Amino acid sequence: MTHTETKENPEFAIHNHKEIAAILGELVKSRTAINLDTHDEGVSLVTSVLKVSKESNYVYLDISPDNRINDRIIQSNLVNFSTQTGIKVRWHSTHLHRVVLPDGAALSMTFPAVIERIQRREFFRLNTPQGRDALICKIPVDETIIEAILFDMSAGGIGVSIKGALPDDFSQGGQFTGCSIEFPEIGNVPVSVRICRVWETSKTKSGEQMTRFGMEFVNLSRGAENVIQRHMNKLQAENLVTF
Repeated sequence: MTHTETKENPEFAIHNHKEIAAILGELVKSRTAINLDTHDEGVSLVTSVLKVSKESNYVYLDISPDNRINDRIIQSNLVNFSTQTGIKVRWHSTHLHRVVLPDGAALSMTFPAVIERIQRREFFRLNTPQGRDALICKIPVDETIIEAILFDMSAGGIGVSIKGALPDDFSQGGQFTGCSIEFPEIGNVPVSVRICRVWETSKTKSGEQMTRFGMEFVNLSRGAENVIQRHMNKLQAENLVTF
């Protein structure tokens, strides 16, 4: 797994304490899923904001059931946070601590001095063609290549459907490197993805298991980003936009 530091963009950065508290408060109310990534410990966790204490200047987050993961998060010198869906909110903290709240154990961090709230057109999703023209994301798992059919796409990630029984890796927070999407007239474009949503499994008319996943790109290269954006522009021109 590869992790990068949060690079603040002045266009989206918010420094006002009250505004930051309001945005974090909305994350508490909605129980928004948040990706936690450590920069130096190589740990990922899907968490959520449990409580915001403006008085004591702390933010409390859901803890992992695995204490080894919690220990590595606490040991990290830089922890990045980003919401999975909707308007993207992201921030970082230099150190986290384990605390005990009335409802149980949690992770705590000092109130962030700045967060980014990003709402850009390129995060809107576009339907992708199906049938013979469907795009395929090839996901290597152990010695098997799993083919995921894209049903929508954004600059931030893809929605896919996969037939058949799947290994345990395919759960919320699961991350896959060495994947590729084959674009017409361009060929295979390498990507890494993380599962941020899992829909209920259904069955096709033939009785085959079918599961849908929402996946976000992880550390997308500039070249891959350009290919995806060009393909999205093509989809828009073909009136396949869905908002």
